[in-house]
Amino acid sequence: MAEPGIDTLLTVTDSKYRLTVVVAKRAQQLLRYQFKNTVLEPSEWPKMRTLEGEKPDPNPVTWAMQELRTGRLVIGENLVPEDRLSKVLDQMYPREIPEPQPQERDRD
Repeated sequence: MAEPGIDTLLTVTDSKYRLTVVVAKRAQQLLRYQFKNTVLEPSEWPKMRTLEGEKPDPNPVTWAMQELRTGRLVIGENLVPEDRLSKVLDQMYPREIPEPQPQERDRD
């Protein structure tokens, strides 16, 4: 997490460990819903410099850290449980790729 402003991010949590866990969980959520559930405005989307110019950064960890830096995400003990949050997000942002279903075994 060698990102500029890491000191700012450390002020929103009580430890580096919690910051790492929160960023990792949020990055997973962003990936799962293909960044549709971001709290960032399009003008705030992380950018990366390439030879062709600036392009949107595809790294979900960078997005999660940018979301924390804006102060729009809340870290705490009284948050919605992960399974309930997933159900709500699944309703808001249906997945385009269906989850694999267990296949029945051929019986002889």
